[in-house]
Amino acid sequence: MGQRDRSKPRHRQDMINPPPRAGRTAESPAAIPTTALAADLQAYIGRQLRAVYDEVLREPVPERFLSLLRELDCKSGKKP
Repeated sequence: MGQRDRSKPRHRQDMINPPPRAGRTAESPAAIPTTALAADLQAYIGRQLRAVYDEVLREPVPERFLSLLRELDCKSGKKP
């Protein structure tokens, strides 16, 4: 069996919070590695999020929320 590639994170937590790179402190903003997603992947994610949230935006506001908003408006002196 070959040796495991140590340059890759072993656990999910390692990917979320990788150890600081040499010469950088954990408090330094430069210690947080930045990785950019490819433009086509960003566009795909954007389309998927819009598809999900567009549906939610078309749903009516629940009557309980409307009632609470009216109540808040009355308490603040605003007219509905």
